[in-house]
Amino acid sequence: MPKMGEDHLLLSSTHPDTSPPAGGADPADGQVATWSDALKAWTALDPTPGGVTVHGLLTGLDVDDHAQYALADKSRPATWVEADDLWPRQIQDMSGRHHHDLQFLSNDDHPIYILNLGRPGGQTIIGATGSGEHLTLQSTSHATRGYVRAQDDLQLLSNIIRDSGGTARLTLATSSPHIGVTGDLDITGHSAMGNGATVSAGYALRAVETLDTHPCAAGHFEIHGDRATGPQFSYGIAGSASGEGGTGPNFVYGLYFAAFHKSSGTTSSLGAIAVQLQSAVAGSGAITIARGFHLSAGYWAGSKPTTIRGLDIEEQGGAGTGTAEAIKALDQTATTARLLELGPAIPYLRVVGGAAPGAGNTNLYMSEGATPTLRRLQTKDGAAIGGGDLVCVLV
Repeated sequence: MPKMGEDHLLLSSTHPDTSPPAGGADPADGQVATWSDALKAWTALDPTPGGVTVHGLLTGLDVDDHAQYALADKSRPATWVEADDLWPRQIQDMSGRHHHDLQFLSNDDHPIYILNLGRPGGQTIIGATGSGEHLTLQSTSHATRGYVRAQDDLQLLSNIIRDSGGTARLTLATSSPHIGVTGDLDITGHSAMGNGATVSAGYALRAVETLDTHPCAAGHFEIHGDRATGPQFSYGIAGSASGEGGTGPNFVYGLYFAAFHKSSGTTSSLGAIAVQLQSAVAGSGAITIARGFHLSAGYWAGSKPTTIRGLDIEEQGGAGTGTAEAIKALDQTATTARLLELGPAIPYLRVVGGAAPGAGNTNLYMSEGATPTLRRLQTKDGAAIGGGDLVCVLV
């Protein structure tokens, strides 16, 4: 290419940059060096057919020829104008963007999280992924704890409730026994068990087979063992006590009750155990023997006691006691009234009641002779047999 000189005054006055075209190569003969304002450089223009090969050299670049693209002036598409989060932002504006500026935040778009408002089909909370790990629910981070509340019924699929040490204390089952308790049971308040039993302030424990209105409404303990057909033995209370170990306890009682007088008023009757025999209105069957207290035959497979006492009453009087009666039986009005009967079929001793004995007679009968015969004790005037004192004879 010839040197730029006086032959190119017009070119040099229009384009101050009169350096050779970009790339350092001189245009070939027939080519024209032209200035590109878009490229800020001299370009060799080939006048031969083939067109412009550089996009920046095209004309009409300011015409909207590409409808598939969004316009920078936000006139296309229309949603650019409606959605604020699609407006152009400067880099320095990015720190001012907030999550709450987004749309549709109420949509359930994250199924990996628990939805507080509930999710169709229910939700499962899994606490951990490792073996033996736990899910812990805590009411508050404050030192004063609140409660973890179950608003509705609680169903345990494992059927086990454990204590803090991991021991299974309460087990549930769909078949009998439905509830199992391991360990000690301490109940504060009132309890009711059985079909139709209701908790009442008058009973610490009320267990009935059918709904029952007991006449002793102030009682504290009531157990009924009602059965439609009745087993061979029916017990209201059945239990046992054993003294185990090398030394054993000093006292072993199968049943022990204590009664306390704690009122400032008068207690008409104080008894550790009170027994009442009854026959229900519907009880039409025969009753052979009714016992208020029954000591059945002992069973001594091992050691035998030195002394056996069916009824043992220790000294109850003491200073200040008016009258102490170890055993008291009121008179009976039955057809055959016997206040005391001791012994076999022909008793050794019998005390009868029901009527006054009459002159010279007593209500005491005693067994007499090698072949026992029950004889009545009578009184005779001693003068009739040579003395002045009253004597007793068996007749």
